[in-house]
Amino acid sequence: MLRHVLAASPAPARVNAQRLRHVVGIRGLSSAPTLERGDGCKALQVGETYHNFTLERVATVPEYGVDALELRHGPTQAKYLHLDAQDPNNVFAVMFRTPPSDSTGVAHILEHTALCGSKRFPVRDPFFNMIKRSLNTYMNALTGADHTMYPFSTTNAKDWRNLMSVYLDAAFFPNLTRLDFLQEGHRLEINEDKDGEGELIYKGVVLNEMKGVLSDSNNLFGTRLQQELMRGTIYEHVSGGDPKDIPSLTYEDLRAFHAKNYHPSNCCFYSYGDLPLTDHLAYLDQEILNKFDYRPDSAATRVSTEGFSVRKTTSGEPELVVIRGPSSNMSGEAADPNTKFCMSKFVDVSSTDPFPTFVLRIVGYLLTNGPASPLFKALIDSNLAQDFSVGTGFDTSTYYPTFGVGVEGIEGGEAAVPAIRKAVHEALEKVVAEGFDQERVAGLLHQLELSLKHVTGNFGLQLMHGISSVWAHDGDLIKNLQLNPLLERLNEEMARNPKFLEGYVRDYLMRDDLREVQMLMLPSEDFVREQERRERENLATKLIEQSNADLDRIARTTEKLERHQRKEQPVECLPTLTLDDIPTVEEGNFDHIGKTQLNSVSAEFVRVPSTNEISYLRLLFDLGALPQSYHRYMNVFTTVFGSLGTSRYAYDELPTAIANCSGGVSCSAMTAPSLTDVHGVPSKQSLLLGTMCLPHKVDETLSLLHELLTDTQFLSEENLRQLRLILQSSASTASSSISSSGAALAGTRSRVGLTPAGVYDEMYSGLTQIEQLQKWAQCSDDELRQIAHVLQDIARVVFSPSNLRLSVVTEDKLRSQVEQSLKSKLLEPLAGSWSLPDINSLSLGPEELKMPAVSSKNYFAFPVSVNFVVETQPSVSFTHEDHVPLTVLAQIMSSCYLHQQVREQGGAYGSGVSQNEGSFSMSSHYDPNTFKTLNAYAGARRWAADGEFSDRDVQEALLSVFASVDAPKTPSMKGRMSFLRGITNDMRQHRREQYLSLKRQDLVDVARKYFSDDAPEKRTVIIGKDGDDIHDFSDKGFDVQRFASAGQ
Repeated sequence: MLRHVLAASPAPARVNAQRLRHVVGIRGLSSAPTLERGDGCKALQVGETYHNFTLERVATVPEYGVDALELRHGPTQAKYLHLDAQDPNNVFAVMFRTPPSDSTGVAHILEHTALCGSKRFPVRDPFFNMIKRSLNTYMNALTGADHTMYPFSTTNAKDWRNLMSVYLDAAFFPNLTRLDFLQEGHRLEINEDKDGEGELIYKGVVLNEMKGVLSDSNNLFGTRLQQELMRGTIYEHVSGGDPKDIPSLTYEDLRAFHAKNYHPSNCCFYSYGDLPLTDHLAYLDQEILNKFDYRPDSAATRVSTEGFSVRKTTSGEPELVVIRGPSSNMSGEAADPNTKFCMSKFVDVSSTDPFPTFVLRIVGYLLTNGPASPLFKALIDSNLAQDFSVGTGFDTSTYYPTFGVGVEGIEGGEAAVPAIRKAVHEALEKVVAEGFDQERVAGLLHQLELSLKHVTGNFGLQLMHGISSVWAHDGDLIKNLQLNPLLERLNEEMARNPKFLEGYVRDYLMRDDLREVQMLMLPSEDFVREQERRERENLATKLIEQSNADLDRIARTTEKLERHQRKEQPVECLPTLTLDDIPTVEEGNFDHIGKTQLNSVSAEFVRVPSTNEISYLRLLFDLGALPQSYHRYMNVFTTVFGSLGTSRYAYDELPTAIANCSGGVSCSAMTAPSLTDVHGVPSKQSLLLGTMCLPHKVDETLSLLHELLTDTQFLSEENLRQLRLILQSSASTASSSISSSGAALAGTRSRVGLTPAGVYDEMYSGLTQIEQLQKWAQCSDDELRQIAHVLQDIARVVFSPSNLRLSVVTEDKLRSQVEQSLKSKLLEPLAGSWSLPDINSLSLGPEELKMPAVSSKNYFAFPVSVNFVVETQPSVSFTHEDHVPLTVLAQIMSSCYLHQQVREQGGAYGSGVSQNEGSFSMSSHYDPNTFKTLNAYAGARRWAADGEFSDRDVQEALLSVFASVDAPKTPSMKGRMSFLRGITNDMRQHRREQYLSLKRQDLVDVARKYFSDDAPEKRTVIIGKDGDDIHDFSDKGFDVQRFASAGQ
C-alpha cells in the first residue's frame, strides 16, 4: 500500500485531557445521530464530536468505493480510522506500536499471552474459544517488526459486537498470569532421558514457533539481513523472538511492556464495512476508553531515530557478511538453493510519503519482475544464480525504506559474489542509459487498472494491512489509501519527462552515500544439529547451576501449569451466537448458472449482480486421454504454461503481452474424487486455466490464450534455456517450502493408496514431486530436451475442444460479447488447429503411474528444528451420510481435545483435525513432542468414541463449520465448485439441513463406528528434524528416510 508522511501533532498535557473528558463527554454522547446498517456516514460532520471522538477529516476514496473518516478520542488521544463501505464483511482491528528493544520476543509473547484470559472473560483461551462461538470470516493476532495488530472480520452484526468485546478486553485488560506466560513464552522442565537421568528442556509455544520459523532458510536469511543492515535501530532485534534470546525474557518485563504499549494513547482503531460507526464509537468510549487517561509516555512510543543516519560513515564497498544456514539436503545439487546472497541498502525517502514510495514500487517491479526485467536477465538468464531470493525489491515495512537485490542457488560461494555485484551495477547503469521497455510500463499500469476493479476476498483486511505501517510510522492514512491521485501525477510526470522512472533508479537506487549490507548465506548440513548441540550444552550448564531447591521449584511449577491447563474453564462467560442465528437457507451460497453449448463445447455462464465489467474465464481440460506416465510432469507443465515463447512472442516478451490484455493466466492440475464412491470409482484429473479481462480486451485475451494452447514452442533453444531456469527456480521454491508446509506435505503423503486420488495429489504437489524437481533441476541437455518433448505431448493430447468445458462469470450485459469472442477467437481456431496425435509418436509409453512406496509409519528427515506429525485413516465420500457428522466431529476433536493436549500442554504451535474426501486426518505443526502427540491422537479417538463432549461443544463446532460454509464469496469465486466438482445448490442445501439437524448422539454413534479398536489401519507420516534422536523412530517401527532417498 502507499505511504505518506505527516508530522505528529503535539499531545495535550494530562490535566488538559482530564478537563476535555468532562467537557466533551456530554456533548459527544448527546449529538450522535442514530444510524442503521448501510446508512453510511454522510450524517456525520467534520469538527463534531460523537461519544468523545472528534471527526477530524473525511475523504472519499472512489477507487475502492469507500468513504474514509479519521477521528480522535479527546480524553486519551486514541486514533480511529473508519472506512465506510457497502460491504457486509465488516472488519475491526486494534493496533499498538510495539518497537522491541531486544530479541526476547516480548511483543510476540505478549500477543499470545494477552489472548489467555482477561478481566471480563477469565477463560484460559478466549481466542480459540471464540472461534467456536462465532461466524467470523477472519480472526487473528499479528506481531510486526514495530507494531502489533488484533484484527477480525464477520458479516453478522451480533457476532461483531461479541468479538469486539472479547478482543478489546483481551487487549486492554488481560490477566497476564505467570502460568500463561510460561505456557506461551518459555519455561524449563525436567525430562527423563533414555538412560533414566534427569535433564532440563525448554518449552513454550512461541519458543517452538520461532524455532520452526528460523529453521526456514528464507526466514532466517531475511531476518539476519535486516538485523545487519539495521544495526543501531530497533530493527536489529527480532520482534518475533530469537530462540536463543527468548529464555531471557522475564514475566515482569512482559507486564511492563503491556502497561506502556497497550494503552489507548498508543493505539489506532480501525473498522471497515457497512455497520454503523456511531455504535462502535459509543461502545469504545463507554466500555473501554473511559477507564483510561491520556498517558504521555505511551503516546510518545515511536521508532527511535536518535543518533541514527542512513548515510554511510565510510567509503567503498561494504564488507561481505557471511553467515551459516540450513542445507536444502536434497540431492547434492551443485548450486544449493539455500546458498543466498543479497545486496540491501537504505533508500533516502520517507516510508510514509505516498508518491515516491509508489514510484519506487513500480521501479522495483520493472527491475525484477519477469524474464524481461533487467536484473532477471543480468542474474538469472546469465546463469549467475537460479532465482531471486528474499530481500529483493523495495520495502517500506520498516521506518527506513530499503531496496535489495538478492539471489539464491549460486555456485562457488564467496568467489561468486564479485560477478553478481558487477552484474547488478551494470544492469542499473544500462537502465538509466537506455530506459525501461515502455510496453512493460503500459502492462503494469493496465494491471493497476484491473486491480481497482477486481473484487478480492476480505478487502477490508487488505486495506488494513496496507495502512498499518503507515500509522505506526506517523503517516497520513487517507493519502496513503488514495491511488488515483498518484496515477494521475505519475502520468503527468512521465508525459513531461520520458526518463522519469529511470531518474528514480539513478537518484534513489544508485546513490553510493547510503548504508548498505552485502550478506552471503552458506548452507551447512550440520546447521540444525549445531543449534541443538548449543542448546543442550546451555541446558546442561543450567542443570549444574541448579540447587535441589531450584529443581524442586521447576518440578512444582510444571505440575502447577499442568493443573492450570486441565482446569475446567468458565466458557459460559464468553458471548456466543447460537444455531438460531444460522439461516435455514442461505441464498448467498447458491449459484445461478445458465448452461449452453458454444461450438459443441459445454459452457456455463454464472450470473452475478456486478463484476465491475470484468469477465472471469475458466477452461477445464479433461486429462482422461493422457497416458498415466505423463502425470508426474503435470506440476512442471502448469508452471511453464504461459512462460515459454510462441511463434509470435519470445519467452521474455510473453509476460508483457499477457499483462497488457488480462489479469494473467493461471494453470493448475486438479484431482476430483468421486462424490459418491471415493474409494471405488477412479478420480478425475483435469487441467484448469483461468484468466480475467475487461470488455475491450476480451478478443485480445482469447486470441493470446489460443496461441498459448496451440503454438508454445517447447523445443526452441531459447525456450529450453528458459525451461531449465524454471526447473531450477521451482526446485528451489519447493525445497524452501518444506519447513513451512510440512503438515500439508505429510498429509498428502499419508493419503497415498487410501483413495485413487491420493497418488495423483502426491505426484502433483507432494514430497514425490519435490524430489522429482530436484532431479530435473540438475538434468543434462538431453534430459532437458526429453522433458520438453513430454510437455509438448501433454499440450498436443490435452488441448482438444473435445476435452474442454467452459465457465464464465460476467455481467448480463457482457454475455453476448463474451460468447461471440469465445466462438471466434478461441473455439473455432482451436477446432481448426487441433488434430489427434498418434499414440505411437508420444515420448513416453503407456505404463502405469508408479505409486511411491508407503508403509504404515514413515519418518522423513529434513534440516528443520521441530516436527510435523500427521495421522490419517480411511473415511467416507462427500455425499455419504456420515461425511457431515464426521466433519463436525473433526471440529470438536480439534478444538475441544487436541488443542489442549498438543498445543497448550505439548507446546506445538498448532494442531488440527480434518475430514476430507475418503480420509480423516489429525495433524500438528512446529511440534517438539512427537510421541506425546501420537498418544494424543489415540486419546482423541477414544475421547470421541466415549462421547466425552457436550451439547455445547456440538453447537460450537457447528458454528465453526458454518463460518466456513457461509463465508462471503467474491464474483470470481461464484460457480467454481459447481463447475469443478458438480456440487449443486440442492447438495449444498441438503448438507445444510444435515448440519442443522445433528444431535450429540449422532456424533457419538459415528465416532464409535469409525474410531473403534477394529477401525482401518492408520497411516502416520512425520516430517521432522534430522537430529540425534532419529533412531528412536526406527526403534518404534518407523520407516526412516532422509529425503534425498525418499520414495526411491
